[in-house]
Amino acid sequence: MTKEKTKVYIYTRVSTTMQVDGYSLEAQKTRMRGYCAFNEYEMADEYEDAGKSGKSTVDRMAFNQMIEDIKAGKDDVRFVLVFKLSRFGRNAADVLSTLQVMQDFGVDLICVEDGIDSSKDAGKLMISVLSAVAEIEREIIRAQTTEGCVHKAREGKWNGGMSPYGYKLIDGQLILNEEEATVIRTIFDLYVNTTAGPSGVAKYLANHGVKKTARRANDNDYFSEHVIRSILINPVYMGKIAFGRRKMEKIKGTRNEYHVVNSDDYILADGIHEAIISEELWEAAQAKMLRRHNKYRRSNKRENERTHLLTGIVKCPICGTGLYANKATKRKADGTFYKDFYYYACKHRKKIEAMYAHTESR
Repeated sequence: MTKEKTKVYIYTRVSTTMQVDGYSLEAQKTRMRGYCAFNEYEMADEYEDAGKSGKSTVDRMAFNQMIEDIKAGKDDVRFVLVFKLSRFGRNAADVLSTLQVMQDFGVDLICVEDGIDSSKDAGKLMISVLSAVAEIEREIIRAQTTEGCVHKAREGKWNGGMSPYGYKLIDGQLILNEEEATVIRTIFDLYVNTTAGPSGVAKYLANHGVKKTARRANDNDYFSEHVIRSILINPVYMGKIAFGRRKMEKIKGTRNEYHVVNSDDYILADGIHEAIISEELWEAAQAKMLRRHNKYRRSNKRENERTHLLTGIVKCPICGTGLYANKATKRKADGTFYKDFYYYACKHRKKIEAMYAHTESR
């Protein structure tokens, strides 16, 4: 009678750093398939997370699906095989708690390269030690990466990612895109030298048929108020490189949840790229934004607290987006104050109106 083979799951994970170090997904799979063949294990299924960090299990869809399949007893597996323990996770608490869940359902973990089997007496002890080491390694990698970015920023070099509007990225350097740069100059000139705010500048560009080059597949062709605002506060346009304006901060009361926060303590260095506007024009734009912010905050703080109780609760009946609170002032024919009107609006309506306005003007 043929002996029934032990069924196993194979899990592989790779992050950008690990790809550089050589632990590619295919390399991990090849090693574990060989291990299965040698031990006469049957691979019931394979799960992989590409480009996912090991700091948390939250965003690892394949990993979470594997655990759910184990709980459901889908394939009656006995082991989960990973190349190294660091592929399973780099957070000691996550590793141990997940392993406990697996063992509750009769499934153990085998780390092929590390030679660890959690079903053995010393296996779980080794996993406890190595998972703590993996977490420390993750923090070291993060610190080294950050230090490299800081050094690059101090040298005035671009730190990666998509090039800002007005520039193109060639061999890692920001090179002026004159067609886009002309639009950037127009945006700053309109904002500083007219009474228009970011919304007014966006409407002006839309009404004059000025479109932006899409950076992503789902990008809107027109400049939104948000895009205008992000352009106005970006020091790259005056020839500077900023690093650390936004940082990841741990959410209090959580284990592995973070959010992005603005930071006043950041690097601002002279860039090696060509500036699009003068430093004086950029400073003038910041001064106007500060004045507008302070004026709005003073005039609307108490009114918002009293009258805008449904902010974040009411939704747009068309697109489902949360409505934002606003105030309009009605004046008499002679310009004197008449009455304030409070209302809720959808941020997407402005984009639609701008597109319609441009269409009708053609």
